[in-house]
Amino acid sequence: MKRVAVGLLFMAGAAGAQTMLDQEQRLIEIHSLLIALPPRAPPSAYQPWDLSFGLEIVTIPKIDGTTGGRTQITASDRTRLFPRPRLAVGLPAPEDFHAYAGIAYIPPIEINSVSSHLGAIEAGISWDRFGPLSIGLRAYGVLAESKSPVTDPNTRDTLDTTDLGADLSAAYRFDFSPGSLTPFASVGITHVAGDFRVTSDNELLTSRNLDPDVAAGLTFQSPLGIQATAEWVAYPGRLVHPLFSVAWVYRR
Repeated sequence: MKRVAVGLLFMAGAAGAQTMLDQEQRLIEIHSLLIALPPRAPPSAYQPWDLSFGLEIVTIPKIDGTTGGRTQITASDRTRLFPRPRLAVGLPAPEDFHAYAGIAYIPPIEINSVSSHLGAIEAGISWDRFGPLSIGLRAYGVLAESKSPVTDPNTRDTLDTTDLGADLSAAYRFDFSPGSLTPFASVGITHVAGDFRVTSDNELLTSRNLDPDVAAGLTFQSPLGIQATAEWVAYPGRLVHPLFSVAWVYRR
């Protein structure tokens, strides 16, 4: 039976796994973390009934697909980034609080033999009694089915991913003319469940993990409603990569 490693949207670590199965499960975990949903904006970014229409660019680092002396096809062999549309709406909240809910979606469009059908939801609440300083709590969930050549260039293997996470964040807004700059940082935890199926022999590999994460970012907000964010995300011992997003925020 052919042993495989996941090669869609993940980064392989250089050391740590003792067996080929350990390496394969670790690659499943890393891929699943790559499509998790880190915060795209600082807490208190949205007033009640604000509408944010955004596009997130998720970078894919160089992937080493070596497992057990073999080299599998990996995501970085196909592409180095993928886009993810994200929408958010500000919700009513008590005085000194802000709340919002959001969704993200990637349709199952195949590009260069790779596709990912992804849906995600998130919700957060923040406290900003002290003006430009805000503290927020957020929860999210991701479901995705990714297909890509991994074990053979002529087949498309499948990875089903479920990510459930929560994070605590803090930000400080600096107002100037025109616009504002808001640095922010977060710490959190993500539960990862990945199931990888090989098309050629129907073999199933699974990975279940609980991973801490840290993130730091900077958001620019213009008076015209343009919101741009650069963010660095790290899952210690697993994955480090930057993300970028731009959004238009409609305020009533």
